[in-house]
Amino acid sequence: MCALLNETLGVDKNDSNGNDSYYSERDVNTKSLSDYALSEAYVNFYKGVAEDILFYGMCIVGPFGLLGNLLSVCVFLRSPSLRRTTTGQWLVALAIADSTVLIGETFRWLSSHRLDKNRKRVFYLSSSLRLNFHDTTSAGCKITHFLRYSGSLWSAWITVAIAVERLIAVAWPLKIADISTPRRVQILIALIGFGGLALGLFPFWTVDRLDEIDGAVCRIVNESAYKLWNDIVIKSFTLSIPCVLITVLTVVIVSLLYRARNRRLACLSTPPTMSRCHHTATSVISVEAQMTIMLVAVCVSTVALRVPYTIAYHIRSHVRETDHDNKTLDVITYFANLLTGLINTINYAVNFLLYCLWGSSFRKECAKLLRCSVNDDQIIAPTVKRLLSNDVLSADRIE
Repeated sequence: MCALLNETLGVDKNDSNGNDSYYSERDVNTKSLSDYALSEAYVNFYKGVAEDILFYGMCIVGPFGLLGNLLSVCVFLRSPSLRRTTTGQWLVALAIADSTVLIGETFRWLSSHRLDKNRKRVFYLSSSLRLNFHDTTSAGCKITHFLRYSGSLWSAWITVAIAVERLIAVAWPLKIADISTPRRVQILIALIGFGGLALGLFPFWTVDRLDEIDGAVCRIVNESAYKLWNDIVIKSFTLSIPCVLITVLTVVIVSLLYRARNRRLACLSTPPTMSRCHHTATSVISVEAQMTIMLVAVCVSTVALRVPYTIAYHIRSHVRETDHDNKTLDVITYFANLLTGLINTINYAVNFLLYCLWGSSFRKECAKLLRCSVNDDQIIAPTVKRLLSNDVLSADRIE
């Protein structure tokens, strides 16, 4: 898809920002900073740089994330040892939620464009491909943002639930089996998914396809309702509250794990005859312990990748509502919002790498899955070849 890009620089259009994006690099290079500090060329150039980073970054993040999430689901569902754990069920749901976000972001990515000197849209991808259903159809406009908002809300609260479960498992390891059962986890996943889908429905009555001079475009049609739902769903329940909860829970989990590690080291430093925990401390790490490490890694990456976007998003919203004439501040917040937005999207694509890095059980099961695929190909190909040769011989005999 990237090979079909136009040779011009462009932008990733934000459906609610409506920012102009044409800029001339020659204009910027031939002026000093003092000359264009508040000029349109200065604003558009640096906005364009941010938009280019976002567009070409999504060219990598989107396909990689969808493939990684698909592999994660296959590994967890094919492995009995991982599938039967409550952690495996949480991570399958998380992969589905993350894929929902990436699909929505990919739909919007297909409509990315810039404005030329005549203020007409020039799309990154050729219009002849007819891939821009985000702008050209009302259903595409609404579904795209529904997938983005509902999936991100679902993913955020699944991560919160994972952090809570791991906190219980670390703090009260003997009680976790009674508290977190597969049946209860399935009910919680269904409730979180239903809540995410319900709260993510607001694009169906707040955004729509509009006809403008240079063609159809997906825009906000009910500004007051969109702002209200955006403040509730996106700012509060998708960004702010989950980030605070995940940060606090992760810090507590890491501190408890650090204390447990010190106790194990103390047990190892004492003679086996004087320590009851010597055998336990030297035993092989269980699958459940590896799951805890994997989930802590997921929580840490979520905090690291989402907190910058949460801060930038709130600052950008405040600037757009108050400082309309401060172009320098507008450029800085716009650049930060788009760059951290790409980093936030990476959060939905990176979990497969974390599982491979921190979970030896997941790596083994993934290797088995890939090995089975290779073996199947090695078995099927000779079989098909023999069948074809037999058919040829049969045909020769018939003739």
